[in-house]
Amino acid sequence: MAELDDVIAALGDSLESLAAETCLRIYHELSSYRGVEPAALASAVSRNLRTALTALREQRVPSPATLDGAALTAKERYGTGVPVEEIIRGFRISISLIHERFVDLAISMGLPVEAVVAGSRTMWGVGDAFTTRIITTYQALELDTALRDAQHRAAVVRALLAGETPDDALVAIDADGQYAAIRCEVPPAENAERVRRQLESSGSRGSVRALVVLDGGICLGIVAARPTDPTQAVGMGPFVRPDDLARSDRIARQALRLAQRLGRRGVQSVEELGWRLAAVSRPDVWRLYADRFLLPVLIEGPFGEELLDTVKAWLACAGSIPRTAEALTVHVNTVRYRLRRFEELTGSDLADPEHLMGVTWALELGDPDTFTL
Repeated sequence: MAELDDVIAALGDSLESLAAETCLRIYHELSSYRGVEPAALASAVSRNLRTALTALREQRVPSPATLDGAALTAKERYGTGVPVEEIIRGFRISISLIHERFVDLAISMGLPVEAVVAGSRTMWGVGDAFTTRIITTYQALELDTALRDAQHRAAVVRALLAGETPDDALVAIDADGQYAAIRCEVPPAENAERVRRQLESSGSRGSVRALVVLDGGICLGIVAARPTDPTQAVGMGPFVRPDDLARSDRIARQALRLAQRLGRRGVQSVEELGWRLAAVSRPDVWRLYADRFLLPVLIEGPFGEELLDTVKAWLACAGSIPRTAEALTVHVNTVRYRLRRFEELTGSDLADPEHLMGVTWALELGDPDTFTL
């Protein structure tokens, strides 16, 4: 159509003045653009206007995937901290000005109404395509930044837990503060990021921030305060100076494995696990107690299991036979008989504190061969 070609040619002649007017309006209306260099903005605006002009000339809305200029603009503005919504507003300003100029020229040059409407639709389509490409590009940039940040945080945490204090770690922690290492395995069905945020938030104390990251399905890091209990078991080491975090992490690992073995949930540290943490560090003594107080009973089969359950209940009831009988819903004489048979099979004396300690150790911790740190 000759009239349309004439309008497009006139529109092309006015691109330079349109670009200048667009830049002025963007700087006036969008405060986030004040950090964008004028030359960079002018280049991007001219690129956008040429894209709109090409779409009018070809009477075809470009696919978002082909708008590499939009992606370039998104990357440039992302680097200067311009929000994605402001980039879209900036492009809308460009489109609205070239659209207005197109309509003015079309009317003054006698372009048929249907051609004006078609051109307007093309402009709107270009705006939608540009918006789509900007958003997808920004999302990719934000995801990439988040991943790089997470990788950096994870590297810092791993270094600290290994006993190292890299320079960039000193920015994230108080070199003179006290921190405890924590570890928590999050089941696949749980929201690991939610657990991580809870541990990091509740593990911070005033201006001293916790640093917790995800490494696979494991939350690990350092806290400045005891975090609130999540639904999973959390192993926590003692509070130490940053240069001693390797020791705290070693204890946190042990605490987590032991808590999982005992079926405990929430934060588990030396305070909660007590002597049990010391016990698992001596597998030789553990083996001795298991061989003496477990194996002779377990070879009795189901009856042996019944004896062990009774001794466990008796220990839980602080050695009270009536309370044990009530807990097991059996007669007190049944409890007495089972306790006596346990002593006979193991050669133990439950009234002897030495034997009682070994029995408690063996019953609580079970077979040492099934425990690994």
